[in-house]
Amino acid sequence: MVSDQPSAVEADPRFTRSRRAIADALTDLMQRTQSSPSVSALAEAAGVHRATFYNHFDSVEEAAVYVIADDFRTLHDLNISDRQMGADPTAVAVATLNAMLDTLRRRKSLFLLASTWQSSSGLMGIGDLLVDQLRRLRRDLGVDEQEAGAHNSVEDVYTASGVHGVFSAAVGGNTDCDPEEIAVRLFNLLPDWIRHPPESSTT
Repeated sequence: MVSDQPSAVEADPRFTRSRRAIADALTDLMQRTQSSPSVSALAEAAGVHRATFYNHFDSVEEAAVYVIADDFRTLHDLNISDRQMGADPTAVAVATLNAMLDTLRRRKSLFLLASTWQSSSGLMGIGDLLVDQLRRLRRDLGVDEQEAGAHNSVEDVYTASGVHGVFSAAVGGNTDCDPEEIAVRLFNLLPDWIRHPPESSTT
């Protein structure tokens, strides 16, 4: 996955523009055709060379994960901002889960494509992305300082895998629950540090 801290190359405006062009072209193509484009077709639609595409992503599937990651980063920032403004942490967490699910449903074909990607960690699809989200949330809530330990990594993978599974079932229409109920049930399965964050977090 792309690091939160960009390298010197990633900080180059040309790199940012071409990556955004690829992401936007993929989103547009998937919306119109509901099928995965080839690298050549995607590069052409983005107005870049095939070699430029491979400077950013190893595959179209990884590019799909990047698009979803961008959506999730925005939702994460809103989550933290709302908490800092004094919003109820439970309400914010449930709303964020609901918004994540809504995003994936609106981008169903993109999500299905992303779900076939296997990261270097061995997790499939957005599982790796969800682990990254949990680690960012730990950092931004200040949980790492109070609950450091080797079990965090296992807990994060376990949580991310479960959330991914529920998202997959919900996006695929394999649940009879409404989105709000799914979000509430997901919230109740999350680790205690999310459901009951430290008093000092985000303040």
